[in-house]
Amino acid sequence: MKVLRMTDICKLLCSLAAVLCATASCIEPPLHLPGQELQMLMPKVETQLSVVWDFEASLDKDWYYGWDETDDSIWGDIGYTIPTSYEVHRYYKGNDPLAWHTNVDAFSIRTNRFRRYFQFGYYDMLFYSDIDSKDGTQVVVMHETLDSVTATTTGTRGISRSILDATRAGDENTPGAIGLLNQPEIFYGAYPENIYISHDLNDYEYDPEEDIYIKHIETKLRPLVYIYLVQFILYNNDEGKIKGVNGNAALSSMASSTNVNTGHTGNRPAVVYFNTRMKKNLMVKERKSDVIGGKLTTFGLCDNEPYTRSSAIYGGKRTTLNNYLYFDLIWNNGGVKTYEFDVTDQCRSQAHGGILTVWIDCSQLTPPDPAPSSAGSLFIPTVEDYDEVVWEIEI
Repeated sequence: MKVLRMTDICKLLCSLAAVLCATASCIEPPLHLPGQELQMLMPKVETQLSVVWDFEASLDKDWYYGWDETDDSIWGDIGYTIPTSYEVHRYYKGNDPLAWHTNVDAFSIRTNRFRRYFQFGYYDMLFYSDIDSKDGTQVVVMHETLDSVTATTTGTRGISRSILDATRAGDENTPGAIGLLNQPEIFYGAYPENIYISHDLNDYEYDPEEDIYIKHIETKLRPLVYIYLVQFILYNNDEGKIKGVNGNAALSSMASSTNVNTGHTGNRPAVVYFNTRMKKNLMVKERKSDVIGGKLTTFGLCDNEPYTRSSAIYGGKRTTLNNYLYFDLIWNNGGVKTYEFDVTDQCRSQAHGGILTVWIDCSQLTPPDPAPSSAGSLFIPTVEDYDEVVWEIEI
């Protein structure tokens, strides 16, 4: 069975350079020169980082659209890719594991290993992979503060005002969607906290080959952007009522940001745009069907923790946000109409990516009103359809 999978074991190894005693009589050496009054030698830490993510989706059972060379050229690989470079933020907290971050040492690494000198005490460390944008234009924007990093994305084309208003329906405590956003690129992050650099060599494992003492720390490098494979199964289209698609589709009520340190998504919903293609005359459950498919990347559900499911919180209470797929269909008379489908249950059951499937009985579709072909389109790229997006990042 063909399985979408990327699996490994993620480890963060901190290797401390051994401090040898000047005389053989020194049996239990602390990390300072023998015969001196606690003259500390800063330990040199070697860190090795491995990328790990375990995501499974049964493509043979649930995925009917397939993935050919054209899809790959448009959207890239169907699954997650392994990064090759990272940004590192190192927060030193002295001897207090509960201390606030008062400074940050930031640097980039182009391999999964690096060496730095560490002071004795507690550290928090943030790792996140660099963005590998397919066309060289990165849409993910990092907002850095002393304590954390928040990832957002840029806006894209206009959206029909009626669709945008529909995504804002709710009570006074529910903030409206900020508009249509680009899909974020895939990246990963890890945030090991309270790494203790000790004076006592008993806290470390000695490696006789390299003559160093090693401190092992295990953590998971998790994806901070999730992949949804989206497919619309059109059946009873024998008369060719639905001619094709213009590629426009969007998913509502997805998080517009995520905290890179914790992986917790923001509670401000957004509509995320993505492209689709149609493949005709495919066999789906022994029935000839036309299938519209596409790949969507997103920060995930609002107010969502990594590997758990939750709804958003507004005004001090938990509020359920419905997720709708909006998509344009082109009829055989040239008319275009936007349709919507509620995929809330599918999104909640697959909070960290998966396959979203919409079954469409073409015989039951309401055709577009007689109008120019663009009048009913989901996206109208005009100035008044843009919303000003002002990011407020708490410090």
